[in-house]
Amino acid sequence: MDEIVKVIKNNQLFDNISESEIKQILKCSRALVVDFTDNQILFHKGDAIKKIGIVIEGQLNLISQKYNGARVIVATLEQNDLFGEALAFSSCNKMPYDLVSFGKSKTLIFPDRVFSHICVDACIFHKNLIENMLGILSDKIFMLNRKMHILNAETLKGRIAVYLLEIHKKTKSLIFDIPMKRQELADFLNVKRPSLSRELSNMQQDKIIEVYRSTVKITDMERLKELAD
Repeated sequence: MDEIVKVIKNNQLFDNISESEIKQILKCSRALVVDFTDNQILFHKGDAIKKIGIVIEGQLNLISQKYNGARVIVATLEQNDLFGEALAFSSCNKMPYDLVSFGKSKTLIFPDRVFSHICVDACIFHKNLIENMLGILSDKIFMLNRKMHILNAETLKGRIAVYLLEIHKKTKSLIFDIPMKRQELADFLNVKRPSLSRELSNMQQDKIIEVYRSTVKITDMERLKELAD
């Protein structure tokens, strides 16, 4: 259990909670460590979700099964990523995709009641746990609203422009690092990676931005704002 605590202690779920308190939470909540083999399904599409998990080892994929039999990876979860938290408290808690282990994986599973009921001892760290979960869910709502704002742009260049302007506003700098890998950014913008790379290259040729690996420099702010409008 000590090794598991070392993995999860930096998860937002356990902010302001000590390692000893995390151990107490795991005991109090009766959290379970569950191992999965390669290609094993944790949750099927349509399953009612009443559990929340953290990836301890390995990788999990959210997979959409198309009518033609093709399988598309919607999202990838890696060590210390949460899963199930957005559905466990929803009135519509049906799993929209299959959750499948990629290779061998290990997860920590909590019953959802630990986040909705204060234990009999009313431990302060249990209150922190619930507050942290509310913070995580609030962040997800903010992220979805932000994504909708970006996707409302009519063109891919427009989406990229809105995204870059958001980072500029946050960093207050014309030079900054994109916090996502190229594939993650493509997924976020709902486009194929080659299309994203092509448009970034076009914007660089048009001298709107300069791109070096994950670093971007805005060279023509006015044109970038025009693209975002």
